[in-house]
Amino acid sequence: MKTILIAHNFSEISFAAMSFHLAHHLADLGNRVVFISHKPYFKTNQKIEKGAGEIIVCSWPTEKRPTSLKDFVWFSKIYLKYKPDVVIGHFVGSNISILVSKVLSLGKVKTFCYYHTLSDQLLTDQNNTSIKQSLLFFRKKNFYELFCDVIVCPSALAKKDLEIFFKISKGIVLLNPMEDRFENKKRMSSEKIVVSYLGRLDCSKGVLDLIKAFEIYRNGSNDSKMILNISGRGSQESEIKELIKNNTSIHYFGLLAYDQIDDYLNESHFIIIPSKFDNLPTVGLESMMNNTPLLISNKTGLTNYLKDGYECFKFDPNVDSIVLLLKKVEKNMDMQEQMSLNARNTFLSIFSIKNYCNDFSKIVL
Repeated sequence: MKTILIAHNFSEISFAAMSFHLAHHLADLGNRVVFISHKPYFKTNQKIEKGAGEIIVCSWPTEKRPTSLKDFVWFSKIYLKYKPDVVIGHFVGSNISILVSKVLSLGKVKTFCYYHTLSDQLLTDQNNTSIKQSLLFFRKKNFYELFCDVIVCPSALAKKDLEIFFKISKGIVLLNPMEDRFENKKRMSSEKIVVSYLGRLDCSKGVLDLIKAFEIYRNGSNDSKMILNISGRGSQESEIKELIKNNTSIHYFGLLAYDQIDDYLNESHFIIIPSKFDNLPTVGLESMMNNTPLLISNKTGLTNYLKDGYECFKFDPNVDSIVLLLKKVEKNMDMQEQMSLNARNTFLSIFSIKNYCNDFSKIVL
């Protein structure tokens, strides 16, 4: 039996489900899993018996981001109590859990840190090249070099980004999965063509270029049946709402509740991902899971695992390319039904929870 510590969210919501199911999978194999959950927050420890294995779920001392001295002291006690053989860290929870574990184990514990967000994307959205930003990158580089044995990259693009920005070659590619929530695909009306965007409304996501391209295309195609749906929140929300306020072909839905996402994806002919930089966008996996094909930027890590004209149409994230894309979509709507089936098949064959758990367990055990 090994003891594996995971710092993430103990939840089946969105891509956090990968850690939830990985914990259960590792416990089913007879291991003890200590899961530190940021969200949801557990006031008291929970213990889940799994045959010869078990899952112990707890949370940081407070519901705030774990960055304080109190969090360091608390985790030190957790480490000394359970003495994990392996530590897997996601987002801010990885900093304390990996650093303290390495120090207290005298380097013996094996540590896995996730590289979820591309550096290019962070710099674009923050629009910040200050001394502070440089210091943050320097700190992260030292953290990766000194305390992380393996850096888990959700795409080959993330691994390349890690190597370019941090000059670190200890990354491995392990594709993020998505829990299969699919029930049935609603029959789409042929009276309109629904192209939908779901995600953050920030600079790196390319939504402003999408809107400009859509308006150019519609203005030049009076008989077009295409409408554009946009859902999300972010720094460009006000600007986007102002841009589309007089356009009856563009609909803004705000931030959707999690239980509304599948219907939104299901009621679309295509989901568009116009990102200028992106790793393995969760909405792409959720879309394919829901039998909805993608219109996807060539600047995302997900693009490399898809075939143009099979489960997606690919494009460059600029206005001219998106205009040509929309024309291509409307001209080839006879392909949409088969592309929907292909999207679902690609999801099942590459991005399933089962594949992820099997692959990760071979690495950590």
